[in-house]
Amino acid sequence: MSSRDGLGAPGVLGEELAALPRPLLILSTAVGRGMYSIGEAVHERAAGAVEHRAIEDFLPPAAMREDVERYRAISSRFPLLLHLPYRVPIIYQRKLLRERHLRTTDISPLSDHIERGGFRSILTISHRPTFWAGIAKERAGLDLPLVGLSGEYGSSLGWRYVPWSSVQRFLSPVPASELRFAVPAPTTMEVIPLPARAEYEALADVPGDPLAVLVVCGLWGQGRIDRILRGLRAISPELTLHAVCGENAAMLRGVESMGDPKVKTYGVVPSLVPLLRQCASVVTKPGIATILEAHAARRAMFLIRGMPVAEDNNLRYALKFMGAERYTPATFRSWFEAGSKPSEEAPCHASGL
Repeated sequence: MSSRDGLGAPGVLGEELAALPRPLLILSTAVGRGMYSIGEAVHERAAGAVEHRAIEDFLPPAAMREDVERYRAISSRFPLLLHLPYRVPIIYQRKLLRERHLRTTDISPLSDHIERGGFRSILTISHRPTFWAGIAKERAGLDLPLVGLSGEYGSSLGWRYVPWSSVQRFLSPVPASELRFAVPAPTTMEVIPLPARAEYEALADVPGDPLAVLVVCGLWGQGRIDRILRGLRAISPELTLHAVCGENAAMLRGVESMGDPKVKTYGVVPSLVPLLRQCASVVTKPGIATILEAHAARRAMFLIRGMPVAEDNNLRYALKFMGAERYTPATFRSWFEAGSKPSEEAPCHASGL
Protein backbone atom coordinates (compact mmCIF):
# COMPACT_ATOMS: atom_id res chain seq x y z
CA MET A 1 0.00 0.00 0.00
CA SER A 2 1.16 3.53 -0.65
CA SER A 3 -0.42 6.92 -0.02
CA ARG A 4 1.35 10.12 -1.04
CA ASP A 5 1.19 13.15 -3.30
CA GLY A 6 2.60 12.57 -6.76
CA LEU A 7 5.27 14.24 -8.87
CA GLY A 8 2.95 15.32 -11.67
CA ALA A 9 3.23 14.18 -15.28
CA PRO A 10 3.13 15.82 -18.69
CA GLY A 11 1.48 14.34 -21.76
CA VAL A 12 -1.47 12.08 -22.30
CA LEU A 13 -1.17 10.03 -19.12
CA GLY A 14 -0.87 13.18 -17.02
CA GLU A 15 -3.99 14.62 -18.63
CA GLU A 16 -5.95 11.45 -17.92
CA LEU A 17 -4.85 11.43 -14.29
CA ALA A 18 -5.62 15.12 -13.83
CA ALA A 19 -9.18 14.57 -15.10
CA LEU A 20 -10.03 12.04 -12.37
CA PRO A 21 -11.78 13.51 -9.31
CA ARG A 22 -9.99 13.31 -5.97
CA PRO A 23 -9.71 11.41 -3.72
CA LEU A 24 -8.54 8.81 -6.28
CA LEU A 25 -8.10 5.12 -5.52
CA ILE A 26 -5.61 3.24 -7.70
CA LEU A 27 -6.08 -0.53 -7.65
CA SER A 28 -3.46 -2.85 -9.12
CA THR A 29 -2.58 -6.49 -8.49
CA ALA A 30 0.29 -8.12 -6.64
CA VAL A 31 0.35 -11.12 -8.99
CA GLY A 32 3.93 -11.18 -10.24
CA ARG A 33 4.34 -7.56 -9.04
CA GLY A 34 4.53 -6.12 -12.58
CA MET A 35 1.14 -4.40 -12.46
CA TYR A 36 1.81 -3.21 -8.93
CA SER A 37 5.00 -1.54 -10.18
CA ILE A 38 3.01 0.24 -12.90
CA GLY A 39 0.54 1.30 -10.21
CA GLU A 40 3.37 2.82 -8.19
CA ALA A 41 4.66 4.68 -11.26
CA VAL A 42 1.16 6.00 -12.01
CA HIS A 43 0.80 7.02 -8.37
CA GLU A 44 3.99 9.10 -8.59
CA ARG A 45 2.42 11.03 -11.44
CA ALA A 46 -0.97 11.61 -9.80
CA ALA A 47 -1.03 14.79 -7.73
CA GLY A 48 -3.40 15.33 -4.83
CA ALA A 49 -5.23 12.88 -2.61
CA VAL A 50 -4.37 9.48 -4.10
CA GLU A 51 -4.09 6.01 -2.60
CA HIS A 52 -2.65 2.90 -4.24
CA ARG A 53 -3.67 -0.57 -3.10
CA ALA A 54 -3.47 -4.11 -4.41
CA ILE A 55 -6.85 -5.70 -5.15
CA GLU A 56 -5.69 -8.74 -3.16
CA ASP A 57 -6.00 -6.64 0.01
CA PHE A 58 -9.78 -6.91 -0.40
CA LEU A 59 -10.26 -10.45 -1.75
CA PRO A 60 -11.32 -13.45 0.37
CA PRO A 61 -9.12 -16.60 0.43
CA ALA A 62 -11.18 -18.45 -2.20
CA ALA A 63 -10.78 -15.66 -4.74
CA MET A 64 -7.08 -15.41 -3.91
CA ARG A 65 -6.68 -19.10 -4.69
CA GLU A 66 -8.49 -18.70 -8.00
CA ASP A 67 -6.82 -15.46 -9.07
CA VAL A 68 -3.31 -15.74 -7.66
CA GLU A 69 -2.21 -19.14 -6.41
CA ARG A 70 -3.62 -21.09 -9.36
CA TYR A 71 -2.02 -18.71 -11.87
CA ARG A 72 1.34 -18.96 -10.17
CA ALA A 73 1.22 -22.76 -10.02
CA ILE A 74 0.33 -23.06 -13.71
CA SER A 75 2.84 -20.46 -14.89
CA SER A 76 5.65 -22.06 -12.87
CA ARG A 77 4.98 -25.74 -13.65
CA PHE A 78 2.87 -25.95 -16.81
CA PRO A 79 3.28 -22.61 -18.65
CA LEU A 80 1.82 -23.95 -21.91
CA LEU A 81 -1.52 -24.29 -20.10
CA LEU A 82 -1.64 -20.49 -19.86
CA HIS A 83 -2.90 -20.56 -23.44
CA LEU A 84 -6.24 -21.79 -22.01
CA PRO A 85 -7.21 -18.75 -19.88
CA TYR A 86 -5.82 -16.43 -22.57
CA ARG A 87 -7.67 -18.10 -25.45
CA VAL A 88 -10.71 -20.00 -24.06
CA PRO A 89 -13.54 -17.53 -23.28
CA ILE A 90 -15.57 -19.84 -21.03
CA ILE A 91 -13.11 -19.36 -18.15
CA TYR A 92 -13.78 -15.62 -17.96
CA GLN A 93 -17.42 -15.90 -19.06
CA ARG A 94 -18.14 -18.28 -16.20
CA LYS A 95 -16.50 -15.95 -13.67
CA LEU A 96 -18.48 -12.92 -14.86
CA LEU A 97 -21.80 -14.76 -14.88
CA ARG A 98 -21.10 -16.32 -11.48
CA GLU A 99 -20.28 -13.03 -9.78
CA ARG A 100 -23.09 -11.07 -11.40
CA HIS A 101 -25.84 -13.59 -10.76
CA LEU A 102 -24.71 -15.89 -7.92
CA ARG A 103 -22.51 -13.39 -6.07
CA THR A 104 -20.27 -16.13 -4.75
CA THR A 105 -17.41 -13.81 -3.73
CA ASP A 106 -17.77 -11.32 -0.89
CA ILE A 107 -16.29 -8.13 -2.30
CA SER A 108 -17.84 -5.87 0.36
CA PRO A 109 -14.43 -5.07 1.94
CA LEU A 110 -13.61 -3.17 -1.26
CA SER A 111 -16.89 -1.26 -1.50
CA ASP A 112 -16.70 -0.48 2.24
CA HIS A 113 -13.18 0.90 1.79
CA ILE A 114 -14.30 3.05 -1.13
CA GLU A 115 -17.19 4.52 0.86
CA ARG A 116 -15.19 5.05 4.08
CA GLY A 117 -12.38 6.74 2.16
CA GLY A 118 -14.76 9.03 0.32
CA PHE A 119 -13.13 8.13 -2.99
CA ARG A 120 -14.58 9.93 -5.97
CA SER A 121 -12.87 7.92 -8.73
CA ILE A 122 -11.06 4.61 -9.27
CA LEU A 123 -8.23 3.75 -11.64
CA THR A 124 -7.56 0.03 -12.07
CA ILE A 125 -4.34 -1.42 -13.49
CA SER A 126 -4.99 -4.71 -15.35
CA HIS A 127 -8.20 -6.59 -16.01
CA ARG A 128 -8.21 -8.42 -12.65
CA PRO A 129 -8.71 -5.35 -10.41
CA THR A 130 -10.98 -3.85 -13.08
CA PHE A 131 -13.20 -6.93 -12.86
CA TRP A 132 -13.50 -6.82 -9.08
CA ALA A 133 -13.88 -3.04 -8.88
CA GLY A 134 -16.64 -3.21 -11.49
CA ILE A 135 -18.44 -5.95 -9.57
CA ALA A 136 -18.13 -3.97 -6.31
CA LYS A 137 -19.46 -0.86 -8.02
CA GLU A 138 -22.48 -2.74 -9.41
CA ARG A 139 -23.39 -4.45 -6.16
CA ALA A 140 -23.06 -1.38 -3.93
CA GLY A 141 -24.57 1.01 -6.47
CA LEU A 142 -21.51 3.26 -6.29
CA ASP A 143 -21.77 6.41 -8.37
CA LEU A 144 -18.18 7.25 -9.34
CA PRO A 145 -16.06 6.94 -12.49
CA LEU A 146 -14.06 3.74 -13.01
CA VAL A 147 -11.15 3.84 -15.46
CA GLY A 148 -9.37 0.66 -16.52
CA LEU A 149 -5.74 0.70 -17.65
CA SER A 150 -4.18 -2.22 -19.53
CA GLY A 151 -0.62 -3.06 -18.56
CA GLU A 152 0.01 -5.33 -21.57
CA TYR A 153 1.43 -4.50 -24.98
CA GLY A 154 -1.26 -6.48 -26.76
CA SER A 155 -4.67 -8.05 -26.39
CA SER A 156 -5.89 -10.00 -23.38
CA LEU A 157 -9.02 -12.12 -23.23
CA GLY A 158 -9.54 -11.06 -19.62
CA TRP A 159 -10.47 -7.54 -20.70
CA ARG A 160 -13.31 -8.84 -22.86
CA TYR A 161 -15.16 -10.13 -19.80
CA VAL A 162 -14.93 -7.31 -17.29
CA PRO A 163 -18.22 -5.61 -16.29
CA TRP A 164 -17.93 -2.93 -18.97
CA SER A 165 -21.19 -1.23 -18.00
CA SER A 166 -19.34 -0.01 -14.88
CA VAL A 167 -16.23 1.18 -16.76
CA GLN A 168 -16.33 4.72 -18.11
CA ARG A 169 -12.92 4.86 -19.80
CA PHE A 170 -10.27 2.41 -21.02
CA LEU A 171 -6.57 3.32 -21.28
CA SER A 172 -4.29 1.13 -23.38
CA PRO A 173 -0.61 1.25 -24.43
CA VAL A 174 -1.60 -0.05 -27.88
CA PRO A 175 -4.33 1.22 -30.24
CA ALA A 176 -7.71 -0.44 -30.71
CA SER A 177 -6.51 -1.98 -33.98
CA GLU A 178 -4.14 -4.22 -31.99
CA LEU A 179 -6.80 -5.47 -29.58
CA ARG A 180 -8.81 -8.59 -30.34
CA PHE A 181 -11.93 -7.18 -28.73
CA ALA A 182 -14.06 -4.09 -29.18
CA VAL A 183 -14.38 -1.70 -26.26
CA PRO A 184 -18.17 -1.49 -25.89
CA ALA A 185 -19.96 1.86 -25.97
CA PRO A 186 -20.36 4.10 -24.10
CA THR A 187 -16.89 3.33 -22.67
CA THR A 188 -14.31 5.56 -24.36
CA MET A 189 -10.68 4.68 -25.08
CA GLU A 190 -7.35 6.53 -25.11
CA VAL A 191 -3.82 5.34 -25.99
CA ILE A 192 -1.34 6.17 -23.23
CA PRO A 193 2.30 5.35 -22.44
CA LEU A 194 3.10 2.91 -19.66
CA PRO A 195 5.35 4.58 -17.09
CA ALA A 196 8.27 3.44 -14.97
CA ARG A 197 8.99 4.98 -11.61
CA ALA A 198 11.07 8.16 -11.53
CA GLU A 199 14.03 6.44 -9.87
CA TYR A 200 14.48 4.32 -13.00
CA GLU A 201 14.19 7.29 -15.32
CA ALA A 202 16.92 9.01 -13.28
CA LEU A 203 19.32 6.16 -14.14
CA ALA A 204 19.26 7.17 -17.82
CA ASP A 205 21.96 9.74 -16.95
CA VAL A 206 24.03 7.19 -14.98
CA PRO A 207 25.89 4.85 -17.35
CA GLY A 208 26.30 1.37 -15.95
CA ASP A 209 29.46 -0.73 -16.09
CA PRO A 210 29.72 -2.70 -19.37
CA LEU A 211 31.44 -5.47 -17.40
CA ALA A 212 28.41 -5.86 -15.09
CA VAL A 213 25.30 -7.77 -16.26
CA LEU A 214 21.95 -8.11 -14.51
CA VAL A 215 20.17 -11.44 -15.04
CA VAL A 216 16.59 -11.49 -13.73
CA CYS A 217 13.49 -13.56 -14.50
CA GLY A 218 10.72 -11.92 -12.51
CA LEU A 219 9.56 -12.16 -8.92
CA TRP A 220 9.08 -15.91 -9.22
CA GLY A 221 12.41 -16.58 -10.92
CA GLN A 222 10.84 -18.35 -13.91
CA GLY A 223 13.75 -18.97 -16.25
CA ARG A 224 16.97 -20.97 -16.60
CA ILE A 225 19.14 -18.37 -14.95
CA ASP A 226 21.90 -20.95 -14.47
CA ARG A 227 22.18 -21.61 -18.20
CA ILE A 228 22.24 -17.90 -18.99
CA LEU A 229 25.06 -17.39 -16.50
CA ARG A 230 27.13 -20.18 -18.05
CA GLY A 231 26.63 -18.70 -21.51
CA LEU A 232 27.70 -15.26 -20.32
CA ARG A 233 30.72 -16.60 -18.47
CA ALA A 234 31.91 -18.29 -21.67
CA ILE A 235 31.92 -14.87 -23.34
CA SER A 236 34.27 -13.23 -20.85
CA PRO A 237 35.87 -14.13 -17.52
CA GLU A 238 35.82 -10.42 -16.66
CA LEU A 239 32.04 -10.11 -16.43
CA THR A 240 30.45 -9.62 -13.03
CA LEU A 241 27.06 -11.31 -13.18
CA HIS A 242 24.23 -10.26 -10.86
CA ALA A 243 21.65 -13.06 -10.70
CA VAL A 244 18.26 -12.22 -9.16
CA CYS A 245 16.42 -15.50 -8.55
CA GLY A 246 13.38 -14.02 -6.82
CA GLU A 247 11.31 -16.56 -4.90
CA ASN A 248 12.90 -19.50 -6.76
CA ALA A 249 14.93 -20.85 -3.84
CA ALA A 250 16.01 -23.95 -5.77
CA MET A 251 17.49 -21.81 -8.54
CA LEU A 252 19.23 -19.61 -5.98
CA ARG A 253 20.88 -22.66 -4.39
CA GLY A 254 21.85 -24.01 -7.80
CA VAL A 255 23.50 -20.77 -8.86
CA GLU A 256 25.34 -20.48 -5.57
CA SER A 257 26.62 -24.03 -6.00
CA MET A 258 28.32 -23.03 -9.27
CA GLY A 259 31.07 -21.52 -7.14
CA ASP A 260 31.77 -18.62 -9.49
CA PRO A 261 33.23 -15.78 -7.37
CA LYS A 262 32.11 -13.17 -9.93
CA VAL A 263 28.46 -14.25 -9.77
CA LYS A 264 26.51 -12.26 -7.18
CA THR A 265 23.25 -13.94 -6.13
CA TYR A 266 20.03 -12.45 -4.79
CA GLY A 267 16.62 -13.74 -3.83
CA VAL A 268 13.72 -11.28 -3.71
CA VAL A 269 14.93 -7.69 -3.99
CA PRO A 270 12.73 -4.68 -3.13
CA SER A 271 14.00 -2.76 -6.16
CA LEU A 272 16.25 -3.27 -9.17
CA VAL A 273 17.56 0.30 -8.97
CA PRO A 274 20.82 -0.52 -7.09
CA LEU A 275 21.62 -3.30 -9.57
CA LEU A 276 20.70 -1.32 -12.67
CA ARG A 277 22.89 1.49 -11.40
CA GLN A 278 25.83 -0.93 -11.59
CA CYS A 279 24.96 -2.80 -14.79
CA ALA A 280 25.01 -1.57 -18.38
CA SER A 281 23.01 -4.55 -19.65
CA VAL A 282 20.09 -6.72 -18.59
CA VAL A 283 19.17 -10.26 -19.60
CA THR A 284 15.55 -10.91 -18.66
CA LYS A 285 12.27 -12.43 -19.64
CA PRO A 286 9.83 -9.78 -20.94
CA GLY A 287 7.94 -9.13 -17.73
CA ILE A 288 6.23 -5.78 -17.98
CA ALA A 289 7.90 -4.11 -15.00
CA THR A 290 11.44 -5.15 -15.93
CA ILE A 291 11.24 -4.06 -19.56
CA LEU A 292 9.73 -0.70 -18.59
CA GLU A 293 12.40 -0.16 -15.94
CA ALA A 294 15.35 -1.25 -18.11
CA HIS A 295 14.06 0.88 -20.97
CA ALA A 296 13.61 3.93 -18.73
CA ALA A 297 17.18 3.44 -17.42
CA ARG A 298 18.46 3.11 -21.03
CA ARG A 299 20.17 -0.20 -20.37
CA ALA A 300 20.96 -2.65 -23.16
CA MET A 301 18.15 -5.20 -22.99
CA PHE A 302 18.43 -8.86 -24.04
CA LEU A 303 15.21 -10.86 -23.82
CA ILE A 304 14.56 -14.56 -23.38
CA ARG A 305 11.19 -16.15 -24.00
CA GLY A 306 8.65 -15.50 -21.25
CA MET A 307 5.18 -16.67 -20.32
CA PRO A 308 2.79 -17.40 -23.21
CA VAL A 309 0.62 -14.65 -24.68
CA ALA A 310 1.08 -11.63 -22.37
CA GLU A 311 4.87 -11.79 -22.31
CA ASP A 312 4.91 -12.79 -25.98
CA ASN A 313 3.17 -9.48 -26.67
CA ASN A 314 5.68 -7.64 -24.50
CA LEU A 315 8.56 -9.36 -26.29
CA ARG A 316 7.37 -8.30 -29.72
CA TYR A 317 6.79 -4.74 -28.55
CA ALA A 318 10.17 -4.39 -26.85
CA LEU A 319 12.01 -5.78 -29.88
CA LYS A 320 10.23 -3.32 -32.16
CA PHE A 321 9.98 -0.17 -30.08
CA MET A 322 12.43 -0.37 -27.15
CA GLY A 323 15.68 -1.28 -28.89
CA ALA A 324 15.75 -4.70 -27.20
CA GLU A 325 17.36 -7.81 -28.72
CA ARG A 326 16.61 -11.49 -28.32
CA TYR A 327 19.17 -13.03 -25.99
CA THR A 328 21.59 -15.59 -27.30
CA PRO A 329 25.27 -15.82 -26.35
CA ALA A 330 26.02 -14.67 -29.91
CA THR A 331 23.87 -11.49 -29.72
CA PHE A 332 25.30 -10.58 -26.33
CA ARG A 333 28.85 -11.24 -27.52
CA SER A 334 28.27 -9.00 -30.55
CA TRP A 335 27.08 -6.14 -28.31
CA PHE A 336 29.89 -6.68 -25.82
CA GLU A 337 32.65 -6.80 -28.39
CA ALA A 338 31.25 -3.78 -30.26
CA GLY A 339 31.99 -1.60 -27.26
CA SER A 340 29.07 -2.37 -24.98
CA LYS A 341 26.99 0.65 -25.91
CA PRO A 342 23.24 0.80 -25.25
CA SER A 343 21.15 0.48 -28.39
CA GLU A 344 19.86 3.75 -29.81
CA GLU A 345 16.46 4.36 -28.25
CA ALA A 346 13.78 3.36 -30.71
CA PRO A 347 10.72 5.60 -31.12
CA CYS A 348 7.92 4.40 -28.90
CA HIS A 349 4.59 3.21 -30.30
CA ALA A 350 2.62 5.00 -27.56
CA SER A 351 3.82 8.56 -27.19
CA GLY A 352 5.44 9.62 -23.97
CA LEU A 353 7.93 6.88 -23.14
